[in-house]
Amino acid sequence: MTDTVRTPQRRGRSIASRRARTALLFVAPQVCGLLVFTAGPLVASLGLSFSNWDLVAPAPTFTGLENWTHLLADDRIPAVLWNTVRFILVGTTSFLLFSLIAALLTYTPRRFVGLYRAALFLPYVLSQIAVGVVWRWMFNSQSGPVTNAVELLGIPAPDWLLDPATAMPSIAMVVTWQTVGYGMTLYIAALQGVPTTLLEAATIDGANRWQRFRHVTIPIISPTVFFLTITSLIGAFQLFDPVVAMTGASVGGSGPATAGGPSNSTRTIVLYMYNQMFNYNEPISGLGYAAAIAWMLAMLIFIVTAIQFVVGRRFVYYESERAPRIKRRRERGVA
Repeated sequence: MTDTVRTPQRRGRSIASRRARTALLFVAPQVCGLLVFTAGPLVASLGLSFSNWDLVAPAPTFTGLENWTHLLADDRIPAVLWNTVRFILVGTTSFLLFSLIAALLTYTPRRFVGLYRAALFLPYVLSQIAVGVVWRWMFNSQSGPVTNAVELLGIPAPDWLLDPATAMPSIAMVVTWQTVGYGMTLYIAALQGVPTTLLEAATIDGANRWQRFRHVTIPIISPTVFFLTITSLIGAFQLFDPVVAMTGASVGGSGPATAGGPSNSTRTIVLYMYNQMFNYNEPISGLGYAAAIAWMLAMLIFIVTAIQFVVGRRFVYYESERAPRIKRRRERGVA
């Protein structure tokens, strides 16, 4: 009796263990890649942040907290962080807004709508360096197409990439133009998932188009808005290629070494980190100081993302809690 009971149990445990081993076998390459190419470099960079290495010496020299102390006292860090914030204020907000507008204009099936979507999405698959080089020519203050178009309207065109007041907004505009198709695609998928029954119920309750959009559509697509906000902010903190492509030749040179102008108005935190990595003219620079900047940036991104998750709990409606929340809103007379 006991053996007959134990046999199915042992057989079940054996099947479960074989499935677990099979699953581990499939997951093992990914785990190994994560350890070798992600976890390993992270640990190495943390160690380098406590050392000094100019890539010329055979090995790094341990310096303790010297890099971190200098990082807190470096007056260039607030400047490059402010440049990054300026890009976020213009680029991230315009990306979220124009992506939603593009999705609202193209999510309904109609003639040639697929062509419109493809045209908006096409820039996203292009190289950021190539796009930046083309737009640098278009923003030429002497004979660029953008300058000529503005002057045809009788408006004096600014020195787009040569004026500290317009250089970063110009870069933000280009990044928005290139990425708006990506955001549009995600928004379209979210909009197509809005139940028509909820919209019809809101219409019956007397809600106009704006009220239906605000109190029904926005809450339902809020997870997509939340996702795009987080990923676009992380991308903004890592802004590098567009700045190099569009400003790298503005001071007579080319590449990251000369990018960030004019007057360092477009030098972002990642570009500054890159410059310090290969700068050996200062007492504290090189790979060790660059690693400290990288970890500072990682902690900043983590803090900003954590704040977004805390704030998002009040505004993001997920599938499991959608119906109760909308019901409460309708009972309060909002929807």
